[in-house]
Order: sequence, then structure tokens, then C-alpha cells
Amino acid sequence: MHMKQSIVPSQHIGNQTGAKASVDTKDVVKAVNTFIQAKSRLLDINNWHKYSGTAATKFTLTDSAGNPVNRSPQKGDYIKIDVPGPGTIAGQGYDWVCIEQFEEKQDKQSDLDFFAFRVRPAANPIAGSGTAPAHFYTEQTTSTFIVQREGTVVSACEKGRNEVPNTHTDKMVDNMRNGLVAVGATLGLSIPQWKVLMEGLLK
Repeated sequence: MHMKQSIVPSQHIGNQTGAKASVDTKDVVKAVNTFIQAKSRLLDINNWHKYSGTAATKFTLTDSAGNPVNRSPQKGDYIKIDVPGPGTIAGQGYDWVCIEQFEEKQDKQSDLDFFAFRVRPAANPIAGSGTAPAHFYTEQTTSTFIVQREGTVVSACEKGRNEVPNTHTDKMVDNMRNGLVAVGATLGLSIPQWKVLMEGLLK
């Protein structure tokens, strides 16, 4: 049995991607502890690069004004993403997403634990001007990060939905850069990165 994942939007446009890792602990107590640790690591956004074992892409949690913070993420916070290579002018060298929803469920009858949060490309909160997303995808795109325990099996996954390249900004350089990065992501270049992060959450 799988818990209904209402936090993951339906797929309507563009691409959809995903990366998943899972582990069977063979023991419910161990599974519960693994789930608690995975949830804690998922919320430790500033250290995602450590759990991935790679410093290629760095993630920084910020408040709604773009100031870096060292705490658990909240709805309305931003994640500043430092993708290898040139960033956008609009994002002052970074890609930005906003955390828009959390979901947490427990089903004792089915022995299930579920925790997730969803992000969406957003305008650069530091610039304070314009609403166009400073990201290589448009605001239609979402990424949902999920950790789940089902009996003795714990899984972590990232689900990308409605991925559309952000190539219609008012900056031609950004349009070209966004197109290239989005094509790379569409070709699956971002999936190994999410895969190693998901594996790192469960280690």
C-alpha cells in the first residue's frame, strides 16, 4: 500500500523526472530510526552537498528576504542554488526556488510514515523587483522531496513535474543559459545528482 501523495502535482506540460533510493532495514525499529534520520537530513538543506558526497551543486536555505539562515525550512523560505557554470543575471549568479508546501502523514494501521515538501522556481528575493523566476525552469515547474517508511522499507525520492525551460526572460544571456541548463536536465544530467542525494539521506 502506498500513501496518497497529494503534494505531488499532476503532470500537464513539459518534462517529468524523478530519482529514488530505498533501503530495506529488515527491522521496524531500525526503519523508524532511518526514516527519522532521513527526514532530518532532508530538512538540513545547507548540508545537502555533504550528503551527496559532492560539492558540485550547493544549496543555501534563506528566509523570504534572501538572507541565509541556519534552521529548519519553513513555508515561504527560499533555496539559493549554486549550479556549476555561469548563473543567471536575474538571480545574481544563482537559481532560486521557494518552499511552498509541506506534508506529513502517519498511518499506524498500515505502518507508514510520510514526509515531503515542494519547491517552485521563484524570483530572486534579494533583487526585490520583477516576478519572473530566476531559475532555468519556469514557475510551472515543481520539485517535491519525499521520505517515506513502509514497514521495514525506507525510501527517499525527488519528483520533478511540468519542467519547462525558462527561455522567455527579458535577458537574452539568461535565456541562452537557462535553455542549455534545462536541456541538460531534460537529458537526465540532474537525475544522478538527485539520486546520490536520495541515497545520502538514507545512509
